[in-house]
Amino acid sequence: MSYAEQLAAFRAAYQDIETAEVYVTDLNGVARGKLVPAAMLEKLGGGGMKMPTSTLGLDIFGADCEAAGIALDKGDPDGSLIPVGPSLAPLAWAERPTAQIQCMLSAPDGEGVCGYDPRGVLARVAERTASMGFTPVMALELEFYLIDPEKPAPPVNPEAGGRLERAQIYDMGVMRSFEPVIAGITEAARTLGAPAETAICEFGAGQFEMNLTHTADPLAAADHLVALKRAIRGVARAQRMDATFMPKPYGDMSGSGMHIHLSLTDRDGRNIFDGGGTEPNDKVKAAVGGMLRAMPDCMLIFAPHQNSYRRFMPGSYAPVVAAWGLDNRGTALRVPETAGKGARIEHRVAGADTNPYLLAAAVLAAALDGIERGTDPGAPVTGEASGADGAELPLSWVMAEQALSGSRFVADWLGEEFRAVFAAVKRQERATLMARIPDVEYDAYLRTL
Repeated sequence: MSYAEQLAAFRAAYQDIETAEVYVTDLNGVARGKLVPAAMLEKLGGGGMKMPTSTLGLDIFGADCEAAGIALDKGDPDGSLIPVGPSLAPLAWAERPTAQIQCMLSAPDGEGVCGYDPRGVLARVAERTASMGFTPVMALELEFYLIDPEKPAPPVNPEAGGRLERAQIYDMGVMRSFEPVIAGITEAARTLGAPAETAICEFGAGQFEMNLTHTADPLAAADHLVALKRAIRGVARAQRMDATFMPKPYGDMSGSGMHIHLSLTDRDGRNIFDGGGTEPNDKVKAAVGGMLRAMPDCMLIFAPHQNSYRRFMPGSYAPVVAAWGLDNRGTALRVPETAGKGARIEHRVAGADTNPYLLAAAVLAAALDGIERGTDPGAPVTGEASGADGAELPLSWVMAEQALSGSRFVADWLGEEFRAVFAAVKRQERATLMARIPDVEYDAYLRTL
């Protein structure tokens, strides 16, 4: 269905829409765009709505990244907004009748998608996957915290009263108290096209996990995660709470991750990871080997911010070494099933702050690279992985940026332009944060040293 046909069907179904959010997803996973009158949506169909391509490379503070060389030194050129398939939908939580539509940005010369558009990065990997005769089947899981809207603290229990303050894993009492919020999120996400299904209480006070149904389209899988995050934050704020995807908002509580499940089908629709028994087949092993090999190079994608690295510590379910296991949550890669349609690999490294397009692109590319090379993953690990079981991951922001900047794998599979711009944006973010002295350093050092 063309964009014009989608727009006509949408207008017929939602005649009261007054305004629309037109946005792109930048390298940090932040939605950036325009609020326009609904009548302007026609302009999108012919490339008539534009934004600077440098918008995709803003740092987390919203500042241009001079070192990336994509803004004023090139005249800060525009790209055309390219509407993303079925993303035109109403915002269930908006007080004023509002639509949204997600877009990508073309290159300034109009030749294809901008090289550092994160959705475009995944699209290129998906095209390469198809050329190899495979269809990726993906599903993502997202952990997040509901928080007090005025301070970094767990929310007040809306049913029982009192602020949440203790571990709540699988606690049905807490789940029931927050059911109106979770139900609102689920409904809003589905309105945006995201097939949200299971929701559970996680370890931290106010922490939840929501899962998305698997789909045989990696772009759709990442689109669903973007829509889910928008629904979570929008509904939470509409119900006088807030939500955070900081990977470690509290030092004494569990971190929030974003896990991705992957299988591959061949041209006949058969799951190539289906070994028919309890042992992983050669395709699974090769894909796992590729993922392990690329994991250090892609750490900056999985952990893109300073706070990201607070998740990684022994006993935290956040892996610190590149290792794999069979149905083992103590490893970076988990193979939960080895037979049937459910045979798949779960990648467990990324935090909730990860850009889902870059995560999906890196994981898929690594699996394909492993299959092409026939990479040996070594023996699976039983129990929590340690330094003896695999290569230690770069657990500092500096080390992760250096690994990505020098990575031939990232350049070959995700693109040299992406690699250069993403690394520059992260260096600028780090420099900005290093120039700020946190209160704890004044407490520790100002009058002591």
